[in-house]
Amino acid sequence: MLVAMVFATSLFLSFIVKGNLENIFIVLAAIAFYKQIIVDKKYKYMVYALIISFIGVNFMITFGFRNYISFKDAQPTSEKSQTLVLLVSEGEGKSYNLRERSTEIYYKEGYKSLFNGIKKLSDYKNYYNTLGSSNFKINAEEISTKLSHQLGESYKVVNSYMYSNQYFEKALEEYTSQGYKKIIICPLFMTEGKDYEIFKDRYEKLNLIAYNLTDIEILQPFYKSNILAMLYASDVLKKIKELGEDSGVLLIGLQEKNNLEQDILFREKIKDYIEYEEKSLDIQIKLPLLENNKNDIIKSGEELLEYGINTLYVVLPTSTIDTMYTKNLVESILEKLDMGNTKFYYIKPDKKIDTIVEEIFTRISLREQIGG
Repeated sequence: MLVAMVFATSLFLSFIVKGNLENIFIVLAAIAFYKQIIVDKKYKYMVYALIISFIGVNFMITFGFRNYISFKDAQPTSEKSQTLVLLVSEGEGKSYNLRERSTEIYYKEGYKSLFNGIKKLSDYKNYYNTLGSSNFKINAEEISTKLSHQLGESYKVVNSYMYSNQYFEKALEEYTSQGYKKIIICPLFMTEGKDYEIFKDRYEKLNLIAYNLTDIEILQPFYKSNILAMLYASDVLKKIKELGEDSGVLLIGLQEKNNLEQDILFREKIKDYIEYEEKSLDIQIKLPLLENNKNDIIKSGEELLEYGINTLYVVLPTSTIDTMYTKNLVESILEKLDMGNTKFYYIKPDKKIDTIVEEIFTRISLREQIGG
């Protein structure tokens, strides 16, 4: 039974670790399998070992590997005059990080991670293996740097994350201990979907009133943003006009990740801008959903082709900063849309970060009446 357990545990661990550890566990699993099955010919314990190890490794993912996040009261010696602008986004390391991704799985899946933790971590590892490194934090830092420049010296702009260091709870703890009392929290989410709900739940558990932190405002997600919607519409129209062809546009929504009603509202806003701005070209637009509904996207693409068009534009507008997860979704869809002679383009606005910064600056300006 011990050899069978070594095989099963090493096998499952090889799915979720990288580098030398992955190679070590693969070798251990191979040796144990050879000893158990080929040499000793003992089969009856293998099923039990697989079940026990599966439960055990998932348990380690849920309770052993993840980061535990807390908020500690701090009494600053003096109060800062600056307003703290705390940007909160999902967060993702440049390379695969077992602890951070285990933390994300725990917050997103809860105790379901006791059953699907191995699969979720394995998926994340494969995203990195396939797509390379993540530039999430580079993009997040670009947003904070540009926003800080626009807001000026009266504001301190800081990045924080939901599922990566620096966690927003620890950022709040650090900067309130430095004397920041006036705080604007800006969640960088498109809708009040899963990530926003997790953020609100974690924020409310901090009970900041008990620490005399009452001058805090949370800005709304971006699904109502007209300038973001116009940016996507403008980029789509620019590409269509360059080619001068009748075209089809797939404005793809994120069903699992986002609030579905708000997701649709934002995509319909883009659709309205496109149709209002360009009436001379025949542009067919569909609003399919991604994730669990990839067949819906393929069906929508095929329906557009029935209109006689030969160019499809794929747009994923309801994600502020792309993660390895969303990038993988896009790649899988582009592969499935590779239909013979049909040309298709993935629209990713170059000025998206600048537009996000402009949107945040406008909201803070209106709130604080600083002008601009």
